[in-house]
Amino acid sequence: MGKKVTALVTLMSVFFVWFIPQARAVSENILNRQTAVELVVKNSTQLWNAKEEERFAKEEYEEQAARAQSIDIEKFSFENPFTGEEEYYYYTSAEQMQLRMAKEFVPESLKFSHEVKEKTVKFTENALSNAADELFLGLYSTYHSVKLAEKGLELARKNLQRQQELFDKGIITELELEEAVLDLKEAENSVKKAKRDFENMHRTFNRLAGLPLDFRYDLIGTPRTDAEDIRITEDEAVKSALENRMEIWSTKRQIELVELRMEIYRHKNVYKFDYYTIKDYAEAQDELENLKLTLVQQEYDIEKEIRQAYKDLKKSYNNLKLAELNLERQKNQLETLKKQYEKGLIPASAVEQTELAISNLEFAVNMSLISYLNKQDRFYRAISVGPGVTE
Repeated sequence: MGKKVTALVTLMSVFFVWFIPQARAVSENILNRQTAVELVVKNSTQLWNAKEEERFAKEEYEEQAARAQSIDIEKFSFENPFTGEEEYYYYTSAEQMQLRMAKEFVPESLKFSHEVKEKTVKFTENALSNAADELFLGLYSTYHSVKLAEKGLELARKNLQRQQELFDKGIITELELEEAVLDLKEAENSVKKAKRDFENMHRTFNRLAGLPLDFRYDLIGTPRTDAEDIRITEDEAVKSALENRMEIWSTKRQIELVELRMEIYRHKNVYKFDYYTIKDYAEAQDELENLKLTLVQQEYDIEKEIRQAYKDLKKSYNNLKLAELNLERQKNQLETLKKQYEKGLIPASAVEQTELAISNLEFAVNMSLISYLNKQDRFYRAISVGPGVTE
């Protein structure tokens, strides 16, 4: 009994050692939307560079901010070389203004630079995700186009076989047989073209995903999810975009920096009597006005973009639902045709052609689903840091 138990345990161990890696290998060879995005984002040198630049900018800002704390804008002390006593030099108002620039404005400028790099990381990640979504759509399209073309080829072969039998019995003409031969050649060419398109698209994806160029997924999976309508209102979407988009945030922060600079220029009225400060203050006023005009235009453009994208997304959702209903109707019609075939009322070719038509329609619905999911994700990224819907 003990030997049997030992043998069973050994057998189970071998089974798990062999089967689990195999199962994992199979599951890893299926590509879905989420995995496509993760691979492209993870292997992006552009994103890596953005993160490194953010890290360097943070270090530079923190170092400058720490040094600025020690700046005294009122006076500095020194030892009198004749008396050995500590004495003080009190800065002029113009000098105080310059020291305030070093103490307040320079660190704030570097803080802004760091914030830009920080947001650039998320912006870059979103842009890469948008690109990955479109690549997955292309992969899905070309992969399933191969499958549909192969189905068409199979039907063309069956049709030629039937036509050959009819021709041998003298039921159809040689011209009708030749048409079936040409249909088969066209189907074979369609398969070759579909495979070539898939290969090209897969290599493009592999380059961005950091995969070997000759690597191929066994299956490009259909999303196992139902499309959801937009979860927020149009006004909420606009409000989110105006609060979070990088270009608007950047312009607002630049306005804050110019206003800070102008406030420092006004230190003890230096901007009224110091020649260079008078000139700098006037330039800052012009810069501030230009930035405010830029902000108004950006807010107008982004609101217009988001409202249009919201309407387009709503329309895409409704079209998708109509396409799904049409697909269900066609499937019901197929069941009716199958019953008619079983009763000998219609030929097998009629059922086969309808099945192929439904496969094509199902493919079109799945393409619409993925396009909608891509468009929805792009929309939600556009009402955050960006990029915009059309970028």
